[in-house]
Amino acid sequence: MRRADPYRALIRALLARYPGLMVLAGRSESWASATFTGERHTLTCAAGPDLDGIEEEEFALPGHVVVDIAARRTGARVIVDALTIEDA
Repeated sequence: MRRADPYRALIRALLARYPGLMVLAGRSESWASATFTGERHTLTCAAGPDLDGIEEEEFALPGHVVVDIAARRTGARVIVDALTIEDA
């Protein structure tokens, strides 16, 4: 069975949680530790909704868990960095 794409699921979850957020670009790369497999995601968004406190939010992604997420403003853009791991 094919696992859900955590990159697309993360974008959908962010758009649902923060209406008005506009994702302009993004990338995802494989990540692994000795015990976990996942992906690192970086999204470039237009400055829009306030993402302060995003690191305290929980996001439900099919087949994956968001274990780390943060947002930082760089001029007129907001960069969201996240790490998702496969849910056992």
